[in-house]
Amino acid sequence: MAPMTMMMASPAAFGRGGHVRSASVPSQRHPLLTHVDDQLRALRSWTSDPGQNPLALAHVRALLCVLDELTPLMPLSSSSRLLDAFLALADAYGSFLAALLALRQHAADLRAAVRRRDPAKLASAARAQRRAAKELTGLATAVARCSPIHAAAGFSSELEVARTVAQAVSDTAAASASVFHQVAFLADAAAATALAVSSSSSSKKRTKHAAGEEMHKDVAVARLQELEQCVGELESESEKVFRSLLHTRVSLLNIHTPTI
Repeated sequence: MAPMTMMMASPAAFGRGGHVRSASVPSQRHPLLTHVDDQLRALRSWTSDPGQNPLALAHVRALLCVLDELTPLMPLSSSSRLLDAFLALADAYGSFLAALLALRQHAADLRAAVRRRDPAKLASAARAQRRAAKELTGLATAVARCSPIHAAAGFSSELEVARTVAQAVSDTAAASASVFHQVAFLADAAAATALAVSSSSSSKKRTKHAAGEEMHKDVAVARLQELEQCVGELESESEKVFRSLLHTRVSLLNIHTPTI
């Protein structure tokens, strides 16, 4: 009688806790997931240390472009959970664009008041700019909360896609909050510099410090010009991010409610 041969499963066939994994689970990740991981690392690195480019949205745009390619792989159950998260991000960028437009006008008004040495208009424009900065701070706090419900645990490729997209949404929200906060900081700092010019202009010792007053005025004008330039560049970048968010949400919506 021939000896009975025992078939042993290979170690690779077992997952955590000794459970046998399904043979249908792919051994390799989808190439797009690796691409998303690369973009996520780049975005996180920038968020933790923006360096000389605290207002850059290039990494956010690059990540969203890859996500747009990944959305067709999303499972139906997860796409429904992510729809609200992308809508919240899109709404945040819509509000950000409106705030940038108002801020650019406030900065122009404030710069004109500084050059004319008009204390009343300067004070009014500075208050308006500081209100805009406060609104941006609130918007930054709100967008930081745009985090979707995480996908369920599991080993399927679809669930891995869902988890990766959810993480990308969270990281996009964090990076966006960083940019919004930085714009608010620059706006408030420029308003404070302009108000300092107003204070020096009304000083009784103004004639003795004419040179210093002129220097303060030049610094204030330069900061406001820099703010206007940054805001103008951000308007273009934010518009592109806004459109990418809307496009990705439409793709998810098509998955959730396929055309018959």
